[in-house]
Amino acid sequence: MKTLSYVIAIVLAVFIVSASPAHSQEDYTFVSNAWGPQVCLGRWIPPTEIGRFGDCQGQLVGLPQLTAISARQSVDRLDQLLAVLSSIDQKMDINNDQVSRLIEVTANAQQAAQDNESLRQAITHRFVALPKELLADKVFTAEITKLREDILKEVEKRHPTGPAL
Repeated sequence: MKTLSYVIAIVLAVFIVSASPAHSQEDYTFVSNAWGPQVCLGRWIPPTEIGRFGDCQGQLVGLPQLTAISARQSVDRLDQLLAVLSSIDQKMDINNDQVSRLIEVTANAQQAAQDNESLRQAITHRFVALPKELLADKVFTAEITKLREDILKEVEKRHPTGPAL
């Protein structure tokens, strides 16, 4: 039983000694060495021999340097995001201006169409309201009808009806 305990203790000691002083977290390998905790920014290759240090295929930096690099990358990303948001804001302003102009043009066109229609109705109503005695003469009625048509054509020339909105 004692020999089994010694064998287990020796195997455990060899395992602990051969274990790499590195551990990985979020794509970075943290390494403890004589210079303190450092981070491998590349690919970490564990040691192949007991008691040897692994190899970092990339840059090995201290924690303060990693913090500075990370902060710089965050600033760059935030600047990019700010530029995108600014571009979106400018495009939204342009779109809002165009929508406002479209609403204004549509409202003006509708108002003009209503005014034109009111004018046409007023002219037609005035001609229809002529006394029956005046309209008894066929020649006079034909001239009045021609006059009404000429006036409506002139109104159409000066105030054309646009497409229905």
